[in-house]
Amino acid sequence: MKGRRRVLLLTVCAALCLLCVQTARLSVRFASAAAAERHTRTLLVGKTRGKIYARNGELLVDRTSRLLAAAAPCEETRGLLLNQMTPGDAAAAMQTRAPLLLELPAAVNSEAVHTFLVPERYAADDCAVHLVGTLDAAGGGNTGIERAYDALLGMQGGTLSVRFAANANGQVLAGLDKQIVDDNFNSSAGVVLTVDERQQRIAEDALRHSKIQSGCAVLMDTFTGEIHALASVPSFSRSDPSSADTGNDAFRNKALSAYAPGSVMKPLLAAFALEQGVSPKHACVCTGSCTVGDTTFRCYGGKAHGKQMMGDALRNSCNTYFIDLMAQIDAAAFWRFCRRLGLDQPVTLCAGLQSVRGVLPAQSDLLLPGQRALLAFGQGKVLLSPLHLLSCYHVLATGCLVQPRVLYGTMNEQGLVTRVQAQRPVRLLGEKTVKTLRLLLRGAVDAATSGAYSARIPIAGKTGTAQSGVYANGKEICRTWFCGFFPAGNPHYILVILSEDGSSGNAQCAPVCKEICERMVGYAADG
Repeated sequence: MKGRRRVLLLTVCAALCLLCVQTARLSVRFASAAAAERHTRTLLVGKTRGKIYARNGELLVDRTSRLLAAAAPCEETRGLLLNQMTPGDAAAAMQTRAPLLLELPAAVNSEAVHTFLVPERYAADDCAVHLVGTLDAAGGGNTGIERAYDALLGMQGGTLSVRFAANANGQVLAGLDKQIVDDNFNSSAGVVLTVDERQQRIAEDALRHSKIQSGCAVLMDTFTGEIHALASVPSFSRSDPSSADTGNDAFRNKALSAYAPGSVMKPLLAAFALEQGVSPKHACVCTGSCTVGDTTFRCYGGKAHGKQMMGDALRNSCNTYFIDLMAQIDAAAFWRFCRRLGLDQPVTLCAGLQSVRGVLPAQSDLLLPGQRALLAFGQGKVLLSPLHLLSCYHVLATGCLVQPRVLYGTMNEQGLVTRVQAQRPVRLLGEKTVKTLRLLLRGAVDAATSGAYSARIPIAGKTGTAQSGVYANGKEICRTWFCGFFPAGNPHYILVILSEDGSSGNAQCAPVCKEICERMVGYAADG
């Protein structure tokens, strides 16, 4: 028994001795590290964040750089300081004997000075600024993709710093070795968007050339649901502090907001009616207005269109015809079709980035004849974003519903891209209906008065002008649209144009469509 106690006591003593030795070693190590830290000064040169790329690898951020110099305070540095500071400030900076970070016009590398190219996150000629978004004052994602993928982009960045030798008082010693510490500073890792930089700039140019002061243009690939361009105006400058204010209207991405769709809703009703067996030759006589219940609804300008069939009514945007067409079908079934299209939900472009929720009238509202009439031509309680209409016109062009998306994939540090899995399309319309709609909507654009007509490429679509209920200087502000696809017979792209404060979809939005489509002829031909 005594032998066991003796062995146990010796074991405990040995363990304690080993612990004391290890503690002493750690103390020496920490003391050495602390001493070394006291004899160095570290200067942070730059901090990076994960990259954001266009679909074909072009950078959408970090496209420009600044030449920064990490300098020890010495006579060689004094000359550089005098080019940037007053003599008094330069003398004060030298007196602190702290390491200095200077911006230079040309590289200077010596024992005391070392220059680096440091990426600037944003540049004046960047594109897709509303989609990419901005950073807040702390360097975190504030809006757009920067916010949606803030955690990932933050982890994918790095730092670049220079460690200078210093004396016991922490003053930098010029002429001694300096250590450059690169912690993942130049990593290629980031997120890849579906945006095509050239197509994005085409959309931005078309809006810039147009009469649209506030609005957007969105372009989507029919085969994949990938958004190739998303442009919003007015734009904003990231160098302007007010651009970090989400209340700034220029900062707001118009593609994510909801508006009255007006007449661009009419082709949805036409599609549903065709699916229900209504003939495109169904006719109605328009006298310029019609009365439903105790409300009179007028066509634009009170114009009497006479006898109208479906193609005529789309071309003339005849309200009377579509009010009559609503009476030919089950309005509640059409309302359920709209819900299947997701028109009462947000449109999610990627995790963390989505439109506002769309608004439909309640099903009980459709018991009122007036509410049914308003839904027929996109007025009343219905509110949709450009992204909702992008999905709708994809259904009209292809018969299938897809989820619009902006994330192409992620890129690792070696530059390898992992693509995200696309959702499978859901068929909502039959082939016969789709072929009929392509012809009817092409006819609407081929009309002599259409601002979207192009002799270079066949375009199909519909304009719209919707009342907003908002007034400025005693005049009601209208939301105007063009929604369509091209080439008309074999659609490769869906296009939605919005003007927030327009007067005519044909005068303001249709020409934007024409410019984009004509500059995209090569893309459309290549598929």
